[in-house]
Amino acid sequence: MSLGRHHPKLYQVVVSHYAAAALCFVILAVMCLCSVDALSGHYFQPKILALTHMAALGWGSMIIFGALYQLLPVILETELYSIRLCWLSFISFSAGLVLLTACFWLFATGIYMEIAGLLLLTGIAALAVNVFLTVRSHRDSAVQQQFIVTACGWLVLTAMMGVMMVFNFKFIFLNTDHLTFLRLHAHMGIGGWFLMLIMGVSSKLVPMFLVSRTQKKQLLDYSYYLVNGSLILFLINGYYNGISYSTYIITATSLAGTACFLVYIYHCFLSRLRRAIDLPMLETLVSFLLLIISILVIPFIMYEHLQRNPSAVSLTMLYGILLFMGWITALILGQTFKTLPFIIWVKHYEHLAGMVKTPSPAELTKKILLRIQFIAFTVFTLTFFSGVFFDLRVLKFSGACSLIVTAVTYFSHVIWLLFHHTKTEPYDNL
Repeated sequence: MSLGRHHPKLYQVVVSHYAAAALCFVILAVMCLCSVDALSGHYFQPKILALTHMAALGWGSMIIFGALYQLLPVILETELYSIRLCWLSFISFSAGLVLLTACFWLFATGIYMEIAGLLLLTGIAALAVNVFLTVRSHRDSAVQQQFIVTACGWLVLTAMMGVMMVFNFKFIFLNTDHLTFLRLHAHMGIGGWFLMLIMGVSSKLVPMFLVSRTQKKQLLDYSYYLVNGSLILFLINGYYNGISYSTYIITATSLAGTACFLVYIYHCFLSRLRRAIDLPMLETLVSFLLLIISILVIPFIMYEHLQRNPSAVSLTMLYGILLFMGWITALILGQTFKTLPFIIWVKHYEHLAGMVKTPSPAELTKKILLRIQFIAFTVFTLTFFSGVFFDLRVLKFSGACSLIVTAVTYFSHVIWLLFHHTKTEPYDNL
């Protein structure tokens, strides 16, 4: 399977999302450096809210949108429903993101935050409609399709709850405290949007890039139903009871679903024909390790919360950072330089294949930039997460500086790829 044929209008949409996400990553890294002291406090404070939404929306979701527009037609073997809806989503989502991040950073509730929420909801709704109408024209129901459609549904619900919370600052119509809805909003986004979408897309890309012989797809079915079922139960139980002892059972169900997915990835890795692991795939595998580490933190958070210990707040902060700055970031860092070179290659070389000698997609990347990115991100994970756990400012500051190096390297590499010029050599000159 390739990543699709070159479609000029779709290409422009996709690379715009990649470039915007890369810029958001640089902004996120700078915000992280400016928020080092805030990481020692409660997660419900202006800078942390701004940081979280830039990470979840500007960095994580923006690039997922672009990749989804490229991959969905390939997975379904059909055309994307509408390029115009892509642009509507991109413009509305980007405007809402900038405005919402600024409002959270300054904690300026009111009309501007409300407009930002509505813009984001419009952008997300346009994406979801585009996905649903694209899928509707496809008869087969591959498991990846189920993951992607469900993830988009959860994203819409997450955005709707976020908008409700924004308007609740002024009109106060929600009958439960704001932190309860914040917890539900966060888990809908993490479990419903990110986990569902990443499971669906990774289950296709990882075996493709590893050239795996064995794919235990039944595990994906188990994962789909266990994670979605537990998330629904968590929302119901969380609304009425908050964090309670029944949350342990619900969490165990979700972890069982996640474990099924990780076992699927493990079998893909074991049965791979491509024995060598390049840096992008290594970062992808590291991302799953960081996901496992974040999962191991969950029982401690629940225990401390039930005991009403203040450490529950710091553990929750660590959990969120591990997910957004660890798992999701490492996955994007790795998969960007597996998918984007393919997209660039299709644009520049697919029509020349067989007529002249062309470089492979992997040869389009800059190996030195990949190494710098990997080393900087490794330093970030070792210092920043330790700094948050032990509340050591010097480690957090060092980690944030390493993240800036990672982000600038990543941004430079993406832009360098986007400005690639076609280079060929005739076969008769070989």
